[in-house]
Amino acid sequence: MIFQVSKPLARCVKVAVFACSPLLLLACGGGGDETPSQQPTPDTGAAVIAQEIVLRAGDTSLMEGENSQLELDLVYDNGVTRNLTPFKLNWQCNSEAVSISESSYVTANTVGEAACSVAWSTLSLVVGFTVSSDELIAESLTISPVSPLALSLNDQQALHVTASFNDGTEQAVNSDAKWVCDSNAVSIDAQQLLSAEQIGSANCSVTWQKLSADLEVVVSAPATLSSISINPTGPIDIPLASKQSLQVNATYSDGSVQDSLSDAQWACDSSAVSVDTQQLLITNQVGQAICTATWQGQQADIQIEVLAPAVTNHKLSLASIEHLRFAGQDYSRFAAWVDQAVDGSPGYGFSPTDAVYMYYLTQDKKYIELAIEDVEKQVAEAEALIAANQKPITSKDSYLHVGDFISELAYVYDYGYDLLSDSQKLRWKNYAEQAIWNVWNHADAQWGGNSFPWSGWATTNPGNNYHFSFLKATMTWALVDENETWLNLLRDDKLPKLVEYYAQFAGGGSREGTGYGVAQSKLFELYIIWRDATGEDLSEESLHTRQTIDYWIHATTPDLEHFAPIGDQSRVSFPVLFDYHESLMQRASSLNIGSDAAKRGSWWLANNSVDPMRYGFNLHTTLLQQELNQIVPSDLLYYSSSAGHLFVRSSWDADATWLSAVAGIYDESHAHQDQGSFTLFKNEFLAVTQNIWSHSGIHQLSDKHNILRFEEAGEIIPQKRGTEGSMTHQVTGDVTTINMDLTGVYPAYDSITSWQREVRFSEDKVMVTDECVVANTVSAIWQINLPVEPVVQPDGSIIAGQLKITPITPATPTVSITNWQDIDAVEYKEARYRLDLEGSTCNYQVQLDILN
Repeated sequence: MIFQVSKPLARCVKVAVFACSPLLLLACGGGGDETPSQQPTPDTGAAVIAQEIVLRAGDTSLMEGENSQLELDLVYDNGVTRNLTPFKLNWQCNSEAVSISESSYVTANTVGEAACSVAWSTLSLVVGFTVSSDELIAESLTISPVSPLALSLNDQQALHVTASFNDGTEQAVNSDAKWVCDSNAVSIDAQQLLSAEQIGSANCSVTWQKLSADLEVVVSAPATLSSISINPTGPIDIPLASKQSLQVNATYSDGSVQDSLSDAQWACDSSAVSVDTQQLLITNQVGQAICTATWQGQQADIQIEVLAPAVTNHKLSLASIEHLRFAGQDYSRFAAWVDQAVDGSPGYGFSPTDAVYMYYLTQDKKYIELAIEDVEKQVAEAEALIAANQKPITSKDSYLHVGDFISELAYVYDYGYDLLSDSQKLRWKNYAEQAIWNVWNHADAQWGGNSFPWSGWATTNPGNNYHFSFLKATMTWALVDENETWLNLLRDDKLPKLVEYYAQFAGGGSREGTGYGVAQSKLFELYIIWRDATGEDLSEESLHTRQTIDYWIHATTPDLEHFAPIGDQSRVSFPVLFDYHESLMQRASSLNIGSDAAKRGSWWLANNSVDPMRYGFNLHTTLLQQELNQIVPSDLLYYSSSAGHLFVRSSWDADATWLSAVAGIYDESHAHQDQGSFTLFKNEFLAVTQNIWSHSGIHQLSDKHNILRFEEAGEIIPQKRGTEGSMTHQVTGDVTTINMDLTGVYPAYDSITSWQREVRFSEDKVMVTDECVVANTVSAIWQINLPVEPVVQPDGSIIAGQLKITPITPATPTVSITNWQDIDAVEYKEARYRLDLEGSTCNYQVQLDILN
């Protein structure tokens, strides 16, 4: 048997030994550099036996023309070894690929393999050698798509031929490849386009140089359209003033199905309803209708009845889930979640509002009774704390959760009003009124006559997630109580400012980043609450909601599992999609049913990694009506200028290369000092802020991001909140060039005059160029944070996992590597790294090659 020894050998490796009878050595020498005549017998006091020969060092995989010195040891039964290399040894090889001298010096003669043996008395050793060539040699061809290929008559298919070489590289060879097929079923033109000419099969062979590959093709009759169908199937009952997404699907003779036919034609036999070009059913008046969809000669009908809206005294309308009462849709998982609470075992995060939803859908009194019990407990606990001269948990964390607490009270107050005692109504009202008054009068806030002033954080900032909570509390209670004070505050002040802020917010998303920015789900909830109660849809006053759908689609990495980690990530440091992202998309898409954005959102919801939602407390957004049709995104770049975030990818394949960049207004507390930064992803994060590897997820400083770091007198010069960078982009072919001006984020420091960054992105390479002007007291350090340890190569490049980093300017910078775990083992449970490059000037160009 032949064993190959990998190179280089770091330690003694046993290769192959053929042992005959044990050799008793009575007078032998030692090892080292002594001559054979000087080598003593191992002094063990007893005869020792040589047991095996081992190869201690030497290369067995060689390039043609290379040499290698083999080092052999003789191993005795007492563990002592003896160097055999100084001895004249007789090597025998079974091919001319290598030759070995008496001194065990190997010469690689020609490409091939060889098994070489050497003997010492009755012991022998066989070593396998492989010799490769420096010449680039094509070894095989592959065809894409792979064989067998099934086509329908008259179909066409582009073929791609790839040559694999002996150095592991691949090359497309379409232009020089020659095709031959053994039948007329198919033809292949000079552009490698295969056409299915007639029913049958063909074996096609492609040749390039001396290599060949085969492709089997089967041509069958094309599938014919059998029928079309409508989803939902109907008949459906729908309340007046509602909308319903309709989906037309085609079924073919081969059993295949084509979903979401966008060009189906609709006709309805009554003016009660109409269907627009976006497949959106619109109710016009109470009555009945049969609507017919037509596509390629096939038709399908759906029966519809438009019902008069239910007469209700409720101020907080639940029209957004009204469709569940008529359409026969499945909400069993949500029902099971609420029933669990009714049975005395509420799950984590259960809300009395969940029970209100079930009461509305079923009119089962047990649900509203549970909701009343829960809110009564909340109010009683708050009253106890107030009586003890303390503030209730409603005010915790600068009233962050006041929206949840007071909205729960408001919904239960509205739907359980007839079951509440007069004293309960008064107590609940007093509690809600005081909480809301405290929110908008922070300096004079009080509980039970005791002063509890607070900061007033975010009460005037419509872009902050706290603000959504304040509005939710105010809105829900004002509507239920018909409180003109709070309604006027909303109508005349808070809501106009909210609308104005987002009307000017181009591109969707949030400047808080993607951690706290997901709280915009609560913003969209506000729109739904106000629309259902008043008929006024604030989301239609701007493009923000619709654009945020596309923002999040593009902020999601190609594997549809992760997202761009921008800003604080306090819930979970590592950016993996969760229920909250699903809820945000469900609310935003529900507000935009019938739009192309909602159809792209529907695609995202159907294909991302959140399947199903993990926690019951998030299930309420699954009750919202959704767009049934899907559109696969096609744009490769998305830019939100108001957020200052750009996302670009090489394709919509799961293994595409993806990059995000940040440069814009820096004004939110949860945003980071990451202006000018980028994140790179292909199958995994290749270059990313170290914040995602931390325990807390709130490391905001500039040394944690992929930017230029400026230092003066040993201190990092920080980016300053309240400043602004800028970003433009240009796409030329498959190259996207992003230009960022970061000068404005250092306004207080005369020592930094300017900083310009260019990021040039393509599928397998990113080029980062920086030019800056700084005082001679300032050091500019090019930094990149990496998930794996970077290793400096002999040519000066650095390899970090699947990323190759090559400094171009300067060509030989000072290189330093920081292990974040060495700095803070509590925050960083695993080794994660930052690579620093430093030159003598403020100019850098660094090439990032993606190896996988």
